[in-house]
Amino acid sequence: MNYQIQEGVFVVPEQAQDRSVNMLVLNHGPGGLTLVVTRDLMQEGEVLDGMLRRQLRTLGTQVKQLKHQEPVALQVGPAALPALQVAVTFKQNNATVHQLQTMVSLRDKAVLVFTITCAAPLTAEQAAYAQQMLDSFTPIQQA
Repeated sequence: MNYQIQEGVFVVPEQAQDRSVNMLVLNHGPGGLTLVVTRDLMQEGEVLDGMLRRQLRTLGTQVKQLKHQEPVALQVGPAALPALQVAVTFKQNNATVHQLQTMVSLRDKAVLVFTITCAAPLTAEQAAYAQQMLDSFTPIQQA
């Protein structure tokens, strides 16, 4: 299949699974702001909520003092893609990390995870900026 990245297109085997990561340093507001987009797949029989809770359990084994709010269901972008969003804080390397994680369900079992990370709690302006990015997401139609 043809595999497209920002810089071009190349051919990979049909059975290849996209687990790539994109990281953008946005430097917006106090504490900076980064956006990491990861690709994942739901496990057999799994739904988005189950995947999110599984990911939170895994994160809890990797960091200290994990705290998270209850996930919120929402729709992302003009295509109104089903998504779940959760605010998370934890300690890593003696620093507190603040994240807003949004899992977006695509076709089949494909999921995009948008993670906004900041060294300080997100300001209202940063949260609005993050929401604008999510609202602008338009998936590319797969052939």
